[in-house]
Amino acid sequence: MFFSSQRTKLTFTDDGVQIHGMYGDIYAWDSIGVATLMEKLPTIEMRTNGSALGSNLKGHFRTTEFGSVKLYVNAQNPPFIYLETNDEVIIFNMKNEIETKEIFEKLQRKIK
Repeated sequence: MFFSSQRTKLTFTDDGVQIHGMYGDIYAWDSIGVATLMEKLPTIEMRTNGSALGSNLKGHFRTTEFGSVKLYVNAQNPPFIYLETNDEVIIFNMKNEIETKEIFEKLQRKIK
């Protein structure tokens, strides 16, 4: 319960972007093929391995549009950052819209 209610924590490293927490991982810069900003989450069919506490969704979910994805979101705080790597789709957001957009701009500079 505590983990699910925590906001997304993210670190930029020389090697990639790290999302912290139980379902976190490091996504290498050269593995990120697509990074876009989304105003709406995809349709979630089911949680496959994760937590869903109110609007806080963390872990593995199956969606109609993208199949299996990893979410680190507060669904009530758009926008969302969509990352597509060689292996998976990751969707996350930060504490608020301003912070999410700042992180997105940093990501765009790093992956270009």
